[in-house]
Amino acid sequence: MEEKCKKQALRMFSYGVYVLTSENEGDYCASTVTWVSQASFEPPLISVCIKRGSASYEIVKKRGKFFLHLLGENQKDMALSFFKPTILEHGKLNGHGFSLQNELPLLKEVPAYIRCKVIEILENGDHPLFLAEVIGAEINKDAVPLELRKTGWSYGG
Repeated sequence: MEEKCKKQALRMFSYGVYVLTSENEGDYCASTVTWVSQASFEPPLISVCIKRGSASYEIVKKRGKFFLHLLGENQKDMALSFFKPTILEHGKLNGHGFSLQNELPLLKEVPAYIRCKVIEILENGDHPLFLAEVIGAEINKDAVPLELRKTGWSYGG
């Protein structure tokens, strides 16, 4: 398979845009992630891939718990703000309000979120796959999900 075709085909996958947050021993992380999928009905499991060596990778690996925030189609700017390293300043993460729930940072401006507990990590590749059980969820408001293909960004291939 030609490299160009492989890259193009992989970029045709459908992805949502999410923000993952966690905390470990006072270190916070918040990052935009797109390689996310439901993996099981019973128990409810998701998979999320996190860039090896990133703060989110290190913190989630140590803590074993995280929030995955589902963004609405009008929250592209919020997603952009979490492409940068996490900054905790004036009680906000990268400029966005949050509260601590179950000792984890929960963003305030999102339509929905799920709370997850890591049950396995597949360490292959540059974005290890975290398999996590969904141990809680909340819907704050109905919203059309933000999709990667509608942002003009590409992450894949």
